[in-house]
Amino acid sequence: MNRRTLHLLFILAGLLLAACSAERNNPLSKAYHNTTARYNGFFLAREKMRLMEEALQEQTQYDYNQVLPIYPAIDTTTAKAFEADLEDIKKKASHPIQYHKNSKWIDNSYIQIGKANFYQLNFAEAVRTFKYVSAISKDEDDRHEALVWLMRSFMQLGEMENAQQVSEYLRKERLNKENARELYLARAHYYRQQADTAQVMENLALSLPNFDDKDHESRVRFMLAQLYQLKNQKKEAYEQYSKILRRNPPYDLGFFSRLNLGQVSELSDEQDRERIAGYYEKLLKDEKNLEYRDRIYYEMAQFELRQQNYDKALELLQQSLKTPGSLANQKGYSYVAAGEIYFDNLQKYDLAAAYYDSAVQVYPQRAPEYETVVEQRDILSDFAKQYGTIQTQDSLQRLARMSEQERLAFVQALVQREEEARQQELARQQEQQQLAQAQPSRNNRRSQNGDAFGTATEPGGVWYFDNQAAMASARAEFVRRWGDRPLQDFWRYRSRGETGEQPAAAIAQAPAQDTAQAQIPPEEMAAAQVQTYLQNIPLTTADMQRSEKQVEEALFRLAKIYAQNLNDTAQAEQTYLKLLQRFPKSEHTAEVYYSLYLLYGKAGNVAQQQVYYNKVKQEFPNTSYARLLDDSEFLTKNAADNLKARALYDSAFSFYDAQEYAQATALLNQVTSQYPLNDIKDKVSFLEVMVTARTQKPEVLRQQLERFRKNYPGSPLQPQADQLLAIYSELEQKNLLRSDAPAAPAPKEPKSEVALTPEQKVSTELASITASAAKATPQLPPAAAPTPKPQQQAEAQPQAATPPPDSAATAAPAQPAAATTADSAGVAIVTATPAADPLAYEAAADSAYYFVLVYPAAESAFKDVLKKYEQYNSTYYRNEKLSIDSVAMAEGKTMLLVKAFSDPELALSYNVKQKGPQAPVGRIRGVDFTTFVISSANYRKFLQKKDLEAYLAFFKNNY
Repeated sequence: MNRRTLHLLFILAGLLLAACSAERNNPLSKAYHNTTARYNGFFLAREKMRLMEEALQEQTQYDYNQVLPIYPAIDTTTAKAFEADLEDIKKKASHPIQYHKNSKWIDNSYIQIGKANFYQLNFAEAVRTFKYVSAISKDEDDRHEALVWLMRSFMQLGEMENAQQVSEYLRKERLNKENARELYLARAHYYRQQADTAQVMENLALSLPNFDDKDHESRVRFMLAQLYQLKNQKKEAYEQYSKILRRNPPYDLGFFSRLNLGQVSELSDEQDRERIAGYYEKLLKDEKNLEYRDRIYYEMAQFELRQQNYDKALELLQQSLKTPGSLANQKGYSYVAAGEIYFDNLQKYDLAAAYYDSAVQVYPQRAPEYETVVEQRDILSDFAKQYGTIQTQDSLQRLARMSEQERLAFVQALVQREEEARQQELARQQEQQQLAQAQPSRNNRRSQNGDAFGTATEPGGVWYFDNQAAMASARAEFVRRWGDRPLQDFWRYRSRGETGEQPAAAIAQAPAQDTAQAQIPPEEMAAAQVQTYLQNIPLTTADMQRSEKQVEEALFRLAKIYAQNLNDTAQAEQTYLKLLQRFPKSEHTAEVYYSLYLLYGKAGNVAQQQVYYNKVKQEFPNTSYARLLDDSEFLTKNAADNLKARALYDSAFSFYDAQEYAQATALLNQVTSQYPLNDIKDKVSFLEVMVTARTQKPEVLRQQLERFRKNYPGSPLQPQADQLLAIYSELEQKNLLRSDAPAAPAPKEPKSEVALTPEQKVSTELASITASAAKATPQLPPAAAPTPKPQQQAEAQPQAATPPPDSAATAAPAQPAAATTADSAGVAIVTATPAADPLAYEAAADSAYYFVLVYPAAESAFKDVLKKYEQYNSTYYRNEKLSIDSVAMAEGKTMLLVKAFSDPELALSYNVKQKGPQAPVGRIRGVDFTTFVISSANYRKFLQKKDLEAYLAFFKNNY
């Protein structure tokens, strides 16, 4: 090698070394760093990201009964599964940033890092990364790509306004084909969260021309077709499904497109119907569709439903439920479809209740309508319970009216018919078992082919106990037949454990006999069953009254279900009228009149509406229903009056406790006169009784106690009134009642210590009473009681030591047990056990419920939390007209209050949804905060007690 060549090599080496420097900006340096950054770091990170996204798409199990999601769902499970890949992507994308700072692929590398953070659920960091790229990038396409991903990150954080601002900014930009497609998809996702279906459809349609991958285009086109189908735009849906099939889509998309074509095809004549029916039959015969046969039967049922062939549709749905398949959620949809037919079309609510109950067991909980299905199940279950109670008690009452001989003969005949039906069922089961043994099972055929783990019921070799849909369906069937029994041996022999509050078993619905009881002689089993039925028959007057009361309450509840939940006005009217005819003096008569007034008004029957208007005004003029006839806003106004009445009541009780009876009486009279429709009438009346016991003659006390028992039969204070009346009677029998009113209490001397609260005063008085009672001699038998002297008679009076209800906010006051003892002179003394905590929380129904968030005010995560909740409520709870308030608490905590929910279930649902990503606190980690729901009555107690842990324990146990 000559010196010239060696010199050139040294020059080239120097140039290469100079190009390696990231600080230089010459063309050679730029070319070197651009090439190295692109193919060594960015390219590898981008390819790995592409493969990861494809794997995420492939592993996502789509529910084709729902509109497909625009993006695959990402959660902690997926983030953990791809954790290693995402970290490797970040590592590879970081290489150009560190070593090739002057290359043009820096912003692209940052985008890959931002996407990795996005899939790791680190959305806040992703936002910062994409904002940085949009600020520093000089390439418009890269900047647009970062902004689209920024919009997606904002949506994941629930910051919908920020996402909308990014969308509006990009509306003014000119995007390339790829970024335009992703922007339209992001907008569709945004509007889907806003429940704006029209905008979702528009943006999906705009995205379609920008696809290069035909499979991805087919999936988006399928979403668009589903939305057209939901909007009943069958022609447009048919066109989209047809376009999918013309492009040779993936098998699942092709199959469901063919399946849905039958639902959107025009049925103009009999020939069209035959063509579609033949089309479904062809799909059934295709062996490639074996795992989808349950879904095919479901679509065939929907096709028959379109033609109002309800019996045929139900038959096909039963076939769908019996047919095994690979679609995990299909049975849930089939159960709901059958329930809807019985509910909407056939009005057989008891059967609809059974299907909805089974549906809830297997219905996908992430489906948007899951809560609706659960709510419908609960409504129909309540309906079935009330309907069953009426049938049961009517049947038992008819038997009670028979002669003993006729009754016994009827029950024996019924038991004999049931035994014959049981024997027929056993014979049918034995016949099926023999057929199954005679025919080789599919499992045996699989075993011969070397597959020992497939079963005859599970296509694709899935073991039965690994098929969650089959297991859930089997459990639902078991619960429907046998009840929700614990997992234990010999369960057929064990008690099911129903409480005594449940209605007696209907004669027409006798429980099936267990096959394990076949060893018991049939005669003994029949005799035992006869006795079981006979013991439920109401033969005594008390039993008949209890039976009639159950029917009355069931009729009232059933009518409300018809009117408020099932929207069956005719049945509601009929049931209300039946209630009035059978129970003309029902305690619900006023409400029934008002309900009929509303129903006839809704139906436009002015004459009948006027009839019940007059009935309410004439028979119940002083009730809230009479006020509601003339003022539909009365309940809202009365709620404020109730708060004022409760405040006056609390003050009256404080005066009573302080032995200032005149002031207490004046306040109680003010409550009665100013707020005659308050919701604490029984408490006001009982406190008047207690004041009378301290100020009036004994006969006045007795009259008030008897009047209280008559006017408030359902009050929780009835046991205390009965107790005081019993004490009065006992003292009267012993001739220990004083003849005049007790002397006025001496004025209390002022004390220097801190004033006690009303609750503390109650505790102090009870403690002193208990201490004095401890010194008294034990209670003497009546026969040994000494005859009181005249002066002793003058001193004795039933001292009502049982305290009145302590607070207007207490819905069910304590019921202390009073005891009568005698002092050394034989004078009766009434003592009582201490009352319950006057501020104890209670699970009674209320007119308003609040959502409460307790959080550390100093934490930055809760900055602008009030504003975020205002935005959240306006987005998702706009119709509820919720308000937000903030209350400072101790230890640096603040309480946010969202009010007021009239329905406790809605309030609890709101509380549960705070765990979701859309909620303002749904993504806060590492900071302690608490959410709960509280009634308005309990909230007033909470503000006084300020014991968060105590209320949380109450909330956990009662909600």
